[in-house]
Amino acid sequence: MAYETSTTSAFRNQYNKVDRRLRRIVDDAVEIIKEFPTDYQHKITYISKRKEGGLYRFRVPGCHIFYILPEKETEKPNTIILTAVKPLR
Repeated sequence: MAYETSTTSAFRNQYNKVDRRLRRIVDDAVEIIKEFPTDYQHKITYISKRKEGGLYRFRVPGCHIFYILPEKETEKPNTIILTAVKPLR
């Protein structure tokens, strides 16, 4: 099952500050998240439960991508909410 993505304003601001090489990696990672939202080669970690759904972290070279996977009872169950991209220093 393929998912759709939506982004928060914080994600868009952080994404715009990331250098071009890392943007390409983040774009590829978002495509992977759409296909495999909960498990991909031990790089996706479940962090916590929130009222919107589960918070996950996807570790890619150079940064971490945080996103929320809504529960099935919510109004948009097939939408992943990208919340943050944190470059590693």
